Amino acid sequence: MNIEYFIIETFSFIDDELKKITSQVKLRSRGYKPALADSEVISMEIIGEFMQIDTDKGLWTYFSTSWKHFFSQTF
Repeated sequence: MNIEYFIIETFSFIDDELKKITSQVKLRSRGYKPALADSEVISMEIIGEFMQIDTDKGLWTYFSTSWKHFFSQTF
């Protein structure tokens, strides 16, 4: 499996499951709308662990330089 397919599959699974889990619960009630969706952040963290990227900065750099077209326009 190539990394592009892995990213797509991981995000799709996380997004679907998170929608099921939070269908009856509103997670946020105040504050600014976050730049990334919860499913995007969780997916990035899981993929980062798989890729052995140990820091938030490393994870942000990896996704913002290589895969920004897959995620929100926040990079």
